[in-house]
Amino acid sequence: MSKLVVVVGATGGQGGSVVSAVLKDKSFKVRGITRNPDGEKARSLTVKGVDMVRADLNDESSLVKAFEGAYAIFAVTDFFEPFGKLDGDKAAQVEYQQGVNLAIAASKTASLQHYIWSTLPYSYRLSQGKLTIPHFDGKARVDEFIKKDKQLLSKTTFLFYTFFASNLFYPMYNPIFIKSANKYVLLNPGDPKKTPIASLGDHRTNAGIFAHSVLINPPKHGTYVKCSVDDFPSMDAYFAKWGSSSGRVAASQSTTVLQIPLEQYKALWPKWGEELGIMMIFWELMGENSWSPLPGNAIVHARELMTEAAQKELVTTEEAFKATDWTPIF
Repeated sequence: MSKLVVVVGATGGQGGSVVSAVLKDKSFKVRGITRNPDGEKARSLTVKGVDMVRADLNDESSLVKAFEGAYAIFAVTDFFEPFGKLDGDKAAQVEYQQGVNLAIAASKTASLQHYIWSTLPYSYRLSQGKLTIPHFDGKARVDEFIKKDKQLLSKTTFLFYTFFASNLFYPMYNPIFIKSANKYVLLNPGDPKKTPIASLGDHRTNAGIFAHSVLINPPKHGTYVKCSVDDFPSMDAYFAKWGSSSGRVAASQSTTVLQIPLEQYKALWPKWGEELGIMMIFWELMGENSWSPLPGNAIVHARELMTEAAQKELVTTEEAFKATDWTPIF
């Protein structure tokens, strides 16, 4: 009998990827959670055999009902939806409460064997109070809530999804072509030679492959799993890979990352520049430890849990850049 996997945010990027990957495995059936099961995206999943049900992350009781009978739950929250209307701290509080609602509903699911929570490092505590990235720490505080529930923790895997190739469509990450220099330039408040980039590549494909691998070969309870297809030593190296792979430039030395002060970065892109600029400064500060849980927590790389066949399905950063149509931002 097929085991039920419930996917939160089934019509979104991460959730949609998980749905696609799990649907390929006939040992599972999929239920998708959405606020609008009558929408076009939800209907397209229904046609594929997904049981689409209505639930709201702000309504714990709706989640309890949606999780009924679940063997596994993939849970994710979206900071950037409330961030469009609120400041970073308030958006993080909304996300935290949604994550708590998910965890409480999961803890009330008697059939649950595996809870997969998409989270991010706790920037404030890892940086010893130097920096706070709201879209990191709202999720990370949910981790701490889960850890207080020993029964739920015994079923939980924490996933770190790293930098998406599609993030270059965010305005502050858009490559800027300077005709007189014949170069594409990226502005960055972090040191471009000291800001490592752990890359998820194409999240629409890879997020699901990683989650499915964790689902069928879970690590010890409470473990963090870093999901990346490439680890670049610097933003310089990452952006150079975009240049050589995107088809926009072919010659070496045709991309440049320019460091500018965070205050100027924020002035160029108010609110969003601060949120994502601090993230870059955090990665510069933390270096190779940028994707770490708090001390005392175990972490493994997702590849350690994957079959050779699953690893071959992953879309590398180079492949993601090649396959992407970049004309909308030029």
